[in-house]
Amino acid sequence: MIMKTLRKLIDKLGKEKLTLACAESASGGYVSYLLTKIPGSSRIFRGSIVVYSLEAKTKFFKIPPAILRQTQGVSRKITSLLARRVKNILNTDVGAALTGFAGPAGKNVGQVFLSVSYRNKTSVKKVMIKGSRDKVRKEASMILIEMIYNQVGAGHARPVKK
Repeated sequence: MIMKTLRKLIDKLGKEKLTLACAESASGGYVSYLLTKIPGSSRIFRGSIVVYSLEAKTKFFKIPPAILRQTQGVSRKITSLLARRVKNILNTDVGAALTGFAGPAGKNVGQVFLSVSYRNKTSVKKVMIKGSRDKVRKEASMILIEMIYNQVGAGHARPVKK
């Protein structure tokens, strides 16, 4: 199922001559891995910045450490900033971001925020994913791919319901 969505996303972006960049935290680059499995993805995918630590979010995206410490770098606001800023940094039409707590321990394990920035609109979605660390990472990445496709496929960014 995900391969079909990936192919449709790559085809849609290519047809529209749109480019994509990602900022990944909890996924550790898994979104990029999925995107680059599809032949022809190099036409649209400019890259991903994996900002796994708070320090990396500050260095690459200029998010103040005080804001990051409040939520351990995982929130609607931070994920939205990452999506908008990666789009600007890599000069793309679409920016996407993923932050979350993959576990295996902690009070918010499975909480993930996903964001897509396209055409001056940025949407954020919060999901809870139960399961292993690997399941959280993989499922969150697949949800983000679907979210990108839904927003770009619709021709405009629209708010995504929880």
